[in-house]
Amino acid sequence: MATESHAIVFGAAGLLGWATLNQLLSGYPSSSPFSRVTAVLNRPVSEPDLCLPSGPNRPSFELVSGINLLEADGDDLAKQLKEKVPDVEGITHVFYFVFAPFNDDHIQECTQNCGIMQRLADAMNIVAPKLRSFVYPGGSRGYGIYIPGGVFHPPLEESMADSIPADYAKTVAYPWFRKILTEASKDRNWTWSEVCPDAVVGFSPNGSGYSLALHWAQYLSLYAYNHRGSTNEEIEVPFPGSEAGYRSLYTPVSGEILGRIAIHAALHPESCGGKIINMLDNDTPVSASDLWPRIAAWFGLKGVGPAADDDALKPSEYIDKNRHLFAQDGAPKGVTCGVGIGNKQLDSVGWWLTFDRHFSPKRLRTVGFTEQRDPVNGWLDAFERFREAGIIF
Repeated sequence: MATESHAIVFGAAGLLGWATLNQLLSGYPSSSPFSRVTAVLNRPVSEPDLCLPSGPNRPSFELVSGINLLEADGDDLAKQLKEKVPDVEGITHVFYFVFAPFNDDHIQECTQNCGIMQRLADAMNIVAPKLRSFVYPGGSRGYGIYIPGGVFHPPLEESMADSIPADYAKTVAYPWFRKILTEASKDRNWTWSEVCPDAVVGFSPNGSGYSLALHWAQYLSLYAYNHRGSTNEEIEVPFPGSEAGYRSLYTPVSGEILGRIAIHAALHPESCGGKIINMLDNDTPVSASDLWPRIAAWFGLKGVGPAADDDALKPSEYIDKNRHLFAQDGAPKGVTCGVGIGNKQLDSVGWWLTFDRHFSPKRLRTVGFTEQRDPVNGWLDAFERFREAGIIF
Protein backbone atom coordinates (compact mmCIF):
# COMPACT_ATOMS: atom_id res chain seq x y z
CA MET A 1 0.00 0.00 0.00
CA ALA A 2 2.89 2.39 0.68
CA THR A 3 3.51 2.97 -3.04
CA GLU A 4 -0.01 4.09 -3.82
CA SER A 5 -1.63 5.74 -0.80
CA HIS A 6 -2.08 9.52 -0.73
CA ALA A 7 -3.84 11.07 2.27
CA ILE A 8 -5.22 14.61 2.13
CA VAL A 9 -6.16 16.43 5.33
CA PHE A 10 -8.53 19.39 5.11
CA GLY A 11 -8.46 21.74 8.11
CA ALA A 12 -4.97 20.53 8.95
CA ALA A 13 -4.07 23.36 11.34
CA GLY A 14 -7.14 22.93 13.53
CA LEU A 15 -7.50 20.88 16.68
CA LEU A 16 -8.71 17.66 15.04
CA GLY A 17 -6.96 18.06 11.70
CA TRP A 18 -3.57 18.73 13.26
CA ALA A 19 -3.93 15.69 15.53
CA THR A 20 -4.52 13.45 12.52
CA LEU A 21 -1.80 15.10 10.42
CA ASN A 22 0.65 14.67 13.29
CA GLN A 23 -0.05 10.95 13.44
CA LEU A 24 0.18 10.55 9.66
CA LEU A 25 3.60 12.22 9.62
CA SER A 26 4.72 10.26 12.68
CA GLY A 27 4.30 7.05 10.70
CA TYR A 28 1.20 5.68 12.40
CA PRO A 29 0.58 2.82 12.09
CA SER A 30 4.08 1.34 12.16
CA SER A 31 3.54 -0.17 8.70
CA SER A 32 3.69 3.44 7.34
CA PRO A 33 0.94 2.89 4.76
CA PHE A 34 0.97 6.40 3.26
CA SER A 35 3.56 7.40 0.69
CA ARG A 36 2.24 10.97 0.37
CA VAL A 37 0.40 13.35 2.70
CA THR A 38 -1.10 16.71 1.72
CA ALA A 39 -2.28 19.25 4.28
CA VAL A 40 -4.86 21.82 3.19
CA LEU A 41 -5.00 25.03 5.24
CA ASN A 42 -7.45 27.90 5.12
CA ARG A 43 -4.62 30.45 5.06
CA PRO A 44 -0.86 30.13 4.48
CA VAL A 45 1.19 28.86 7.43
CA SER A 46 4.86 27.95 7.31
CA GLU A 47 5.76 24.37 8.09
CA PRO A 48 7.89 25.31 11.15
CA ASP A 49 4.89 27.14 12.62
CA LEU A 50 2.83 23.95 12.38
CA CYS A 51 5.14 22.18 14.88
CA LEU A 52 5.04 18.93 12.90
CA PRO A 53 7.27 15.88 13.38
CA SER A 54 10.19 15.18 11.08
CA GLY A 55 12.26 12.12 10.44
CA PRO A 56 13.69 9.84 7.75
CA ASN A 57 10.53 7.75 7.48
CA ARG A 58 8.14 10.66 7.07
CA PRO A 59 5.94 10.44 3.95
CA SER A 60 6.33 12.94 1.13
CA PHE A 61 4.57 16.07 2.39
CA GLU A 62 2.92 19.09 0.79
CA LEU A 63 1.31 22.18 2.34
CA VAL A 64 -1.50 23.74 0.31
CA SER A 65 -3.55 26.87 0.98
CA GLY A 66 -5.91 29.12 -0.94
CA ILE A 67 -8.56 26.52 -1.81
CA ASN A 68 -12.02 28.07 -1.51
CA LEU A 69 -14.28 25.52 0.18
CA LEU A 70 -16.89 28.06 1.20
CA GLU A 71 -18.05 29.41 -2.14
CA ALA A 72 -16.72 27.37 -5.08
CA ASP A 73 -19.06 24.85 -6.69
CA GLY A 74 -17.98 21.24 -7.26
CA ASP A 75 -16.49 21.84 -10.72
CA ASP A 76 -14.58 24.95 -9.65
CA LEU A 77 -13.35 23.25 -6.50
CA ALA A 78 -12.14 20.33 -8.59
CA LYS A 79 -10.24 22.79 -10.80
CA GLN A 80 -8.60 24.37 -7.74
CA LEU A 81 -7.58 20.97 -6.40
CA LYS A 82 -6.06 20.00 -9.75
CA GLU A 83 -4.09 23.23 -9.87
CA LYS A 84 -2.83 23.26 -6.28
CA VAL A 85 -2.52 19.64 -5.08
CA PRO A 86 0.34 17.57 -6.53
CA ASP A 87 -0.76 14.02 -7.43
CA VAL A 88 -4.40 14.92 -6.82
CA GLU A 89 -5.49 11.99 -8.98
CA GLY A 90 -3.63 9.67 -6.62
CA ILE A 91 -5.61 10.67 -3.50
CA THR A 92 -6.85 7.53 -1.75
CA HIS A 93 -7.92 8.81 1.66
CA VAL A 94 -9.66 12.05 2.62
CA PHE A 95 -9.58 13.36 6.19
CA TYR A 96 -12.02 16.25 6.43
CA PHE A 97 -11.82 18.43 9.56
CA VAL A 98 -13.43 21.67 8.44
CA PHE A 99 -16.37 23.28 10.21
CA ALA A 100 -17.49 26.83 9.46
CA PRO A 101 -19.35 28.47 12.39
CA PHE A 102 -22.17 30.90 11.64
CA ASN A 103 -22.67 33.16 14.66
CA ASP A 104 -25.57 31.79 16.74
CA ASP A 105 -27.77 30.69 13.83
CA HIS A 106 -27.35 26.92 14.03
CA ILE A 107 -29.78 26.19 11.19
CA GLN A 108 -27.82 28.45 8.83
CA GLU A 109 -24.60 26.95 10.19
CA CYS A 110 -25.88 23.48 9.32
CA THR A 111 -26.90 24.60 5.81
CA GLN A 112 -23.54 26.26 5.19
CA ASN A 113 -21.51 23.23 6.26
CA CYS A 114 -23.67 20.81 4.32
CA GLY A 115 -23.03 22.93 1.24
CA ILE A 116 -19.29 22.66 1.74
CA MET A 117 -19.51 18.91 2.21
CA GLN A 118 -21.60 18.47 -0.95
CA ARG A 119 -19.19 20.54 -3.04
CA LEU A 120 -16.16 18.68 -1.74
CA ALA A 121 -17.75 15.26 -2.31
CA ASP A 122 -18.61 16.28 -5.88
CA ALA A 123 -15.09 17.56 -6.46
CA MET A 124 -13.43 14.43 -5.10
CA ASN A 125 -15.55 12.30 -7.43
CA ILE A 126 -14.11 14.33 -10.31
CA VAL A 127 -10.43 14.44 -9.35
CA ALA A 128 -9.75 11.32 -7.24
CA PRO A 129 -10.63 8.09 -9.07
CA LYS A 130 -8.57 6.04 -6.61
CA LEU A 131 -10.41 7.30 -3.52
CA ARG A 132 -11.16 4.56 -0.99
CA SER A 133 -12.13 6.30 2.24
CA PHE A 134 -13.56 9.64 3.42
CA VAL A 135 -13.27 10.24 7.17
CA TYR A 136 -14.85 13.21 8.94
CA PRO A 137 -15.77 14.00 12.58
CA GLY A 138 -19.18 14.09 14.12
CA GLY A 139 -19.47 14.80 17.82
CA SER A 140 -21.54 14.53 20.97
CA ARG A 141 -23.72 17.34 19.63
CA GLY A 142 -25.13 14.63 17.38
CA TYR A 143 -26.34 12.80 20.50
CA GLY A 144 -28.40 15.80 21.63
CA ILE A 145 -26.17 17.22 24.37
CA TYR A 146 -27.14 20.77 23.38
CA ILE A 147 -30.60 20.00 24.72
CA PRO A 148 -30.63 20.75 28.48
CA GLY A 149 -30.13 17.50 30.38
CA GLY A 150 -29.38 15.59 27.17
CA VAL A 151 -31.64 13.21 25.27
CA PHE A 152 -30.34 9.70 25.89
CA HIS A 153 -29.26 7.73 28.94
CA PRO A 154 -25.53 6.91 28.71
CA PRO A 155 -23.45 5.15 27.68
CA LEU A 156 -24.15 6.84 24.36
CA GLU A 157 -24.14 4.37 21.48
CA GLU A 158 -23.77 5.19 17.81
CA SER A 159 -27.27 3.95 16.90
CA MET A 160 -28.76 6.73 19.05
CA ALA A 161 -27.54 9.37 16.59
CA ASP A 162 -30.32 8.42 14.19
CA SER A 163 -33.00 9.17 16.81
CA ILE A 164 -32.39 12.78 17.80
CA PRO A 165 -35.49 15.03 17.73
CA ALA A 166 -36.34 16.35 14.25
CA ASP A 167 -36.27 20.03 15.22
CA TYR A 168 -32.88 19.58 16.82
CA ALA A 169 -31.58 17.66 13.79
CA LYS A 170 -32.08 20.80 11.67
CA THR A 171 -29.28 22.42 13.67
CA VAL A 172 -26.80 19.51 13.44
CA ALA A 173 -24.85 18.87 10.24
CA TYR A 174 -23.75 15.29 10.92
CA PRO A 175 -26.97 13.44 9.93
CA TRP A 176 -27.00 15.37 6.66
CA PHE A 177 -23.30 14.67 6.07
CA ARG A 178 -24.11 10.97 6.22
CA LYS A 179 -26.82 11.35 3.58
CA ILE A 180 -24.63 13.50 1.32
CA LEU A 181 -21.70 11.07 1.44
CA THR A 182 -23.87 7.96 1.11
CA GLU A 183 -25.31 9.36 -2.12
CA ALA A 184 -21.96 10.64 -3.40
CA SER A 185 -20.27 7.27 -2.85
CA LYS A 186 -23.08 5.22 -4.38
CA ASP A 187 -21.74 2.80 -7.01
CA ARG A 188 -18.19 4.01 -6.37
CA ASN A 189 -15.15 2.40 -4.73
CA TRP A 190 -15.06 4.59 -1.65
CA THR A 191 -17.01 4.85 1.58
CA TRP A 192 -17.26 7.23 4.51
CA SER A 193 -16.67 6.93 8.25
CA GLU A 194 -17.89 9.38 10.89
CA VAL A 195 -15.57 9.42 13.88
CA CYS A 196 -17.32 10.83 16.92
CA PRO A 197 -15.52 12.56 19.83
CA ASP A 198 -16.91 14.37 22.84
CA ALA A 199 -14.28 16.63 24.44
CA VAL A 200 -11.11 16.68 22.32
CA VAL A 201 -8.01 17.31 24.41
CA GLY A 202 -5.06 18.30 22.28
CA PHE A 203 -2.76 20.83 20.67
CA SER A 204 -3.25 23.02 17.63
CA PRO A 205 -0.62 25.44 16.37
CA ASN A 206 -3.18 28.13 15.56
CA GLY A 207 -4.59 28.11 19.09
CA SER A 208 -8.12 26.99 18.28
CA GLY A 209 -10.78 29.16 19.92
CA TYR A 210 -12.79 26.00 20.63
CA SER A 211 -10.07 24.07 22.48
CA LEU A 212 -10.93 23.45 26.12
CA ALA A 213 -7.36 22.29 26.77
CA LEU A 214 -5.99 25.61 25.49
CA HIS A 215 -8.66 27.59 27.33
CA TRP A 216 -7.84 26.04 30.68
CA ALA A 217 -4.08 26.02 29.95
CA GLN A 218 -4.01 29.78 29.42
CA TYR A 219 -6.21 30.36 32.46
CA LEU A 220 -4.13 28.19 34.77
CA SER A 221 -0.84 29.43 33.36
CA LEU A 222 -1.78 33.04 34.05
CA TYR A 223 -3.31 32.16 37.44
CA ALA A 224 -0.11 30.43 38.53
CA TYR A 225 2.02 33.29 37.16
CA ASN A 226 0.07 35.90 39.12
CA HIS A 227 0.21 33.94 42.38
CA ARG A 228 3.80 32.76 42.11
CA GLY A 229 5.79 33.59 45.24
CA SER A 230 2.81 35.17 47.03
CA THR A 231 2.73 32.50 49.73
CA ASN A 232 4.52 29.38 50.83
CA GLU A 233 1.26 27.44 50.77
CA GLU A 234 -0.26 25.77 47.73
CA ILE A 235 -2.49 28.11 45.79
CA GLU A 236 -5.98 26.73 45.37
CA VAL A 237 -7.80 27.17 42.07
CA PRO A 238 -11.51 26.26 42.09
CA PHE A 239 -13.05 24.36 39.21
CA PRO A 240 -14.92 26.80 36.95
CA GLY A 241 -18.39 25.30 37.16
CA SER A 242 -21.05 23.80 39.39
CA GLU A 243 -20.85 20.78 41.65
CA ALA A 244 -22.97 18.80 39.17
CA GLY A 245 -20.62 19.78 36.35
CA TYR A 246 -17.67 18.75 38.48
CA ARG A 247 -19.12 15.27 39.04
CA SER A 248 -20.72 14.46 35.67
CA LEU A 249 -19.16 11.61 33.68
CA TYR A 250 -17.76 11.81 30.17
CA THR A 251 -15.17 10.16 27.92
CA PRO A 252 -12.59 12.63 26.56
CA VAL A 253 -10.26 11.77 23.71
CA SER A 254 -6.69 13.04 23.35
CA GLY A 255 -5.33 14.31 20.06
CA GLU A 256 -3.03 11.32 19.79
CA ILE A 257 -5.80 8.75 20.13
CA LEU A 258 -8.16 10.78 17.94
CA GLY A 259 -5.65 10.86 15.09
CA ARG A 260 -4.99 7.15 15.39
CA ILE A 261 -8.68 6.24 15.40
CA ALA A 262 -9.27 8.41 12.31
CA ILE A 263 -6.42 6.67 10.48
CA HIS A 264 -7.61 3.25 11.64
CA ALA A 265 -11.09 3.97 10.27
CA ALA A 266 -9.63 5.15 6.95
CA LEU A 267 -7.49 2.04 6.55
CA HIS A 268 -10.30 -0.38 7.40
CA PRO A 269 -13.28 0.59 5.24
CA GLU A 270 -14.44 -3.02 5.25
CA SER A 271 -15.30 -2.77 8.97
CA CYS A 272 -15.57 1.00 9.49
CA GLY A 273 -17.20 2.14 6.26
CA GLY A 274 -20.68 3.64 6.47
CA LYS A 275 -20.51 3.78 10.27
CA ILE A 276 -20.34 6.23 13.13
CA ILE A 277 -17.51 5.28 15.49
CA ASN A 278 -17.14 6.74 18.98
CA MET A 279 -13.71 8.05 19.98
CA LEU A 280 -12.39 7.90 23.55
CA ASP A 281 -9.12 7.50 25.43
CA ASN A 282 -10.37 4.93 27.90
CA ASP A 283 -13.40 2.69 28.36
CA THR A 284 -13.84 3.96 31.92
CA PRO A 285 -15.55 7.38 32.02
CA VAL A 286 -14.13 10.19 34.12
CA SER A 287 -15.35 13.42 35.68
CA ALA A 288 -13.75 16.81 36.16
CA SER A 289 -13.32 15.86 39.82
CA ASP A 290 -10.95 13.11 38.63
CA LEU A 291 -8.99 15.35 36.28
CA TRP A 292 -9.02 18.93 37.62
CA PRO A 293 -6.62 18.35 40.57
CA ARG A 294 -4.12 16.60 38.28
CA ILE A 295 -4.47 19.24 35.57
CA ALA A 296 -3.95 22.10 38.02
CA ALA A 297 -0.97 20.34 39.62
CA TRP A 298 0.95 20.58 36.33
CA PHE A 299 0.93 24.35 36.86
CA GLY A 300 1.95 24.07 40.54
CA LEU A 301 -1.60 24.75 41.72
CA LYS A 302 -4.02 22.84 43.93
CA GLY A 303 -7.18 22.12 41.96
CA VAL A 304 -10.28 22.05 44.16
CA GLY A 305 -14.01 21.83 43.64
CA PRO A 306 -16.29 24.70 42.61
CA ALA A 307 -16.24 27.86 44.70
CA ALA A 308 -19.32 29.25 46.36
CA ASP A 309 -18.46 32.72 45.03
CA ASP A 310 -20.20 33.19 41.68
CA ASP A 311 -18.64 36.64 41.30
CA ALA A 312 -15.20 35.27 40.44
CA LEU A 313 -13.95 35.98 36.95
CA LYS A 314 -14.71 33.31 34.36
CA PRO A 315 -11.60 31.83 32.68
CA SER A 316 -12.03 33.95 29.51
CA GLU A 317 -12.46 37.10 31.60
CA TYR A 318 -9.34 36.28 33.59
CA ILE A 319 -7.40 35.57 30.39
CA ASP A 320 -8.55 38.79 28.74
CA LYS A 321 -7.54 40.80 31.80
CA ASN A 322 -4.08 39.25 31.96
CA ARG A 323 -3.28 38.14 28.41
CA HIS A 324 -0.72 40.94 27.96
CA LEU A 325 1.52 39.14 30.47
CA PHE A 326 2.27 36.42 27.92
CA ALA A 327 4.11 38.92 25.73
CA GLN A 328 6.04 40.27 28.71
CA ASP A 329 7.46 36.96 29.86
CA GLY A 330 8.33 34.65 27.00
CA ALA A 331 5.03 33.36 25.60
CA PRO A 332 4.33 35.77 22.74
CA LYS A 333 1.91 33.53 20.87
CA GLY A 334 -0.33 33.51 23.94
CA VAL A 335 -1.43 37.04 23.03
CA THR A 336 -3.20 35.91 19.84
CA CYS A 337 -3.87 32.20 20.36
CA GLY A 338 -7.15 31.22 21.92
CA VAL A 339 -8.89 34.45 20.96
CA GLY A 340 -12.27 33.70 19.41
CA ILE A 341 -16.00 33.33 19.64
CA GLY A 342 -15.73 29.95 21.34
CA ASN A 343 -14.46 31.29 24.66
CA LYS A 344 -17.86 32.04 26.16
CA GLN A 345 -19.04 28.54 25.32
CA LEU A 346 -15.91 27.06 26.88
CA ASP A 347 -16.49 29.18 29.98
CA SER A 348 -19.89 27.62 30.43
CA VAL A 349 -18.85 23.96 30.10
CA GLY A 350 -18.67 23.38 33.85
CA TRP A 351 -22.10 24.91 34.44
CA TRP A 352 -23.85 23.58 31.35
CA LEU A 353 -22.70 19.96 31.03
CA THR A 354 -24.06 18.81 34.36
CA PHE A 355 -25.29 15.39 33.21
CA ASP A 356 -23.51 12.11 32.42
CA ARG A 357 -22.74 11.83 28.70
CA HIS A 358 -20.07 9.12 28.44
CA PHE A 359 -19.71 7.11 25.24
CA SER A 360 -19.96 3.39 24.67
CA PRO A 361 -16.64 1.88 23.50
CA LYS A 362 -18.20 -1.29 22.08
CA ARG A 363 -18.13 -0.44 18.38
CA LEU A 364 -14.64 1.07 18.56
CA ARG A 365 -13.29 -2.15 20.03
CA THR A 366 -15.33 -4.31 17.65
CA VAL A 367 -13.75 -2.67 14.59
CA GLY A 368 -10.31 -3.48 15.94
CA PHE A 369 -9.01 -0.35 17.67
CA THR A 370 -7.88 -1.49 21.12
CA GLU A 371 -5.41 1.17 22.32
CA GLN A 372 -6.26 2.96 25.58
CA ARG A 373 -4.52 5.55 27.75
CA ASP A 374 -5.01 7.47 30.98
CA PRO A 375 -7.17 10.50 29.98
CA VAL A 376 -5.10 12.94 32.05
CA ASN A 377 -2.06 12.26 29.85
CA GLY A 378 -3.78 13.95 26.92
CA TRP A 379 -4.05 17.15 28.93
CA LEU A 380 -0.45 17.06 30.09
CA ASP A 381 0.84 16.31 26.58
CA ALA A 382 -1.13 19.29 25.23
CA PHE A 383 0.22 21.57 27.97
CA GLU A 384 3.79 20.58 27.09
CA ARG A 385 3.19 21.40 23.43
CA PHE A 386 1.55 24.74 24.26
CA ARG A 387 4.55 25.67 26.37
CA GLU A 388 7.06 24.60 23.71
CA ALA A 389 5.14 26.64 21.12
CA GLY A 390 5.23 29.79 23.28
CA ILE A 391 1.46 29.85 23.83
CA ILE A 392 1.60 29.54 27.66
CA PHE A 393 4.24 30.00 30.37
